[in-house]
Amino acid sequence: MSHKHDLVAPPDIVRRDFAEMDAEETLRCSWDVEELLLMQAIEGHAHEGHGAFHGHRYPNTTIDHIARALRRDPHAIRAARQALIDDIRRYAQRVVAGERPELMDEEGVPLLTVGTLRHLHVAPEDVLRGLFLGGFRDDPDVRKVVEERTGWTIGGGRGYLVNTVVMEQMGLDGYRLAKEAHEHELDEFRRKGLIVGAEHAHAPHVHYMYIRHRVGPGASDDAAMVMAGKVWNLGVAVGVFLADAVDTLEKYVLEYGDKDREIAEYIRQNFKELQMDWEDVYRLTFLAAVPIERRDEVPDSSLRHLLRVDRKHDQCALESHLLYIQRRPYAPMVLAHEGIPNRKFYAYVEERLAKAHEYGF
Repeated sequence: MSHKHDLVAPPDIVRRDFAEMDAEETLRCSWDVEELLLMQAIEGHAHEGHGAFHGHRYPNTTIDHIARALRRDPHAIRAARQALIDDIRRYAQRVVAGERPELMDEEGVPLLTVGTLRHLHVAPEDVLRGLFLGGFRDDPDVRKVVEERTGWTIGGGRGYLVNTVVMEQMGLDGYRLAKEAHEHELDEFRRKGLIVGAEHAHAPHVHYMYIRHRVGPGASDDAAMVMAGKVWNLGVAVGVFLADAVDTLEKYVLEYGDKDREIAEYIRQNFKELQMDWEDVYRLTFLAAVPIERRDEVPDSSLRHLLRVDRKHDQCALESHLLYIQRRPYAPMVLAHEGIPNRKFYAYVEERLAKAHEYGF
């Protein structure tokens, strides 16, 4: 058995993990999209040894491996994920063109097929402001500016097309690329052919993988959305949520790239009513950053966790956050893999906002 094979999840465990999640979970979206998100969750389980993997880590497992293990057509899966991103991009283009669409595509299907969005009525201009903020806040260069201004450690990285044959020859694997700091090795990675260009995107041994630039506690998608809603409004929070969804989906698509940032850049250049600038991006980046000593109060939900329905209350985390932002009643529930109570998280949000001025935000 080769070293490479050892680091990719066995197909039978992939299928078992999918079956277990499929039996236990309902997401607030269509079944087609739920399937896409469960497939991506398997990747995380394989990397961390969760779920059916029972502590055994397979750090080189990609969504492509999972699609094939589940006997799905990889091109069809990439196309379906690409279409969800394209719907959000078209929404932004329609607003820039002067339309005022609801949170749906032209056929009346809610964005991401999330039924909750069908009932939300927010200003489209605010949604684009949230897409602008959300698309830039995760950029490692933006985070670095905030680190320099505040003295905080955030960390961060970016997705790259990685030649896994070269990766193995260099003695690396997906776990080390994602967890260790590689900011000063990126040029070497390109020179040696570990990081490759878009023309190699669909080569057999090339996969879109996360490479960490700097180590740190990171940022919370939950905090980004909720802070945006508290500082600005509900529509901005929805836009941040959509940007985070794009960031999730872009990991396995037809057109690889930093799609949430591309949409944000399109909005920055073309949306005349943006009324936001880099200071707003830095502010949200700071507010979403996780203080290392407060990690047990700050969830970082995946898109799957945001949409997973708590059957006791028929409420998902996304709905809890939106209700809290609107000061409407919400049911108590736990958030993310960490199982953090939503009320504890919202208390943290209030405290963090009250003290943000100490850092110039």
